[in-house]
Amino acid sequence: MNLLTALKQTKPFEDGREEALVNILYTSNWLINKQKALLEAYDITLKQYNILRILRGSNEPLSTSEIRLRMLDKMSDVSRIVDRMASKGIVTKQVRSCDQRKVDIHISKNGDTLLNRINEKVLVQFRELVHLDKEQTEMLNLLLDQLRVDPQVK
Repeated sequence: MNLLTALKQTKPFEDGREEALVNILYTSNWLINKQKALLEAYDITLKQYNILRILRGSNEPLSTSEIRLRMLDKMSDVSRIVDRMASKGIVTKQVRSCDQRKVDIHISKNGDTLLNRINEKVLVQFRELVHLDKEQTEMLNLLLDQLRVDPQVK
């Protein structure tokens, strides 16, 4: 379905860049809503899922401030989210021996197992939702990466 149809908009966009921006935002929200629905079955939020992926990808414990820097949603209250995750047993918290003010967050065995189960479903969902071949997917990734390049930085 094209964007104008999805938005029930009859007047075309005046500029292709405006349409691209709205299309990216619309598609982002569409994908987020699909992922949220999938994650509900695992009693986990999108932000908690993001933190589990960050912890696994780091291969080392991280502080809440280090996690915040890597999150997709930089405005998140990481400390509160991590506390909820610890109460679910999917992460553990350990006070740093060298600095008592810092806490290291680790993905637990339960968290790792949960992430494996979820990732399988996320990949299946993505394949079902996104009808792009390998070449198109690579092009999409390239274009999205180029979109975020700051023209002021050389």
